[in-house]
Amino acid sequence: MNAFVAHLSYDFKTGIRDKSLMLMNYLFPIGFFLMIGAFMPRINPEFLQIMVPGMILFAIMSGTLLTIPFTIIGNREAGILRSFRVNGVPAGALVTIPIVAAVVHMAVASVILTVGSSTLYEAVIPTNWGWFTSVFMLAALCFATFAVLIGIVAQSSRSGTLVAQAIYVPSIMLGGLMVPEELLPEGLLAAASLLPATHAMRAFNGLAFSAEGLTAAAALPLAVLTASILVNLLLCLVLFRWDTQPLSRFRLVVAATAVAPFAVSVALV
Repeated sequence: MNAFVAHLSYDFKTGIRDKSLMLMNYLFPIGFFLMIGAFMPRINPEFLQIMVPGMILFAIMSGTLLTIPFTIIGNREAGILRSFRVNGVPAGALVTIPIVAAVVHMAVASVILTVGSSTLYEAVIPTNWGWFTSVFMLAALCFATFAVLIGIVAQSSRSGTLVAQAIYVPSIMLGGLMVPEELLPEGLLAAASLLPATHAMRAFNGLAFSAEGLTAAAALPLAVLTASILVNLLLCLVLFRWDTQPLSRFRLVVAATAVAPFAVSVALV
């Protein structure tokens, strides 16, 4: 347990000391928030209603999808993971430590963005802080486990970038971060339901920013995010690699089942 805590502490401190990680964990999302806040409310005043959850999800995606996979891939290529194995570090620790550290970083960034949105731009703040915290945790864990899975499956930084961007870019465009989901063309709603960000925004809007409480419509995104976390964790443990040996086609197909909770949600929606 002491070794786990020490490793987690080191991983967390690296996220602050390393310039590239510091950029993606804090500077990039906060800078983007300040830039968007300077003009977006003037163009679309309704943006203030989704500013807090939208900017938090943007920070979560930047601090997970754009950092964790490449750290794992780099450690594997450099033989660091192999040395961990020689020294008896379990695969479970190497899967969970980046996830926990990322959630802590995202919590700090989310506090900054929430306070900044309210004080600088008078954005709408949550009406239910309990649900707000719960949805944040589910969203952060969902993206963090996805990021670790990408790092495990991707053979190189290039392929990891392609997979991460395949989630990151559509999430910004279709996930409800910049434009409310209600304004999307009907033909894109099914595609949007394949994205974790969409379900996180639905949960935020239906629970944290609403007085209706837990309804059937709000329970679905919670269930999808929870199922995704469990599936991702299982896949990470099953597919974890200590070295650069490529995955077989069968194992790649198994990794693709990570989209199953979201595919099921399309049919339910």
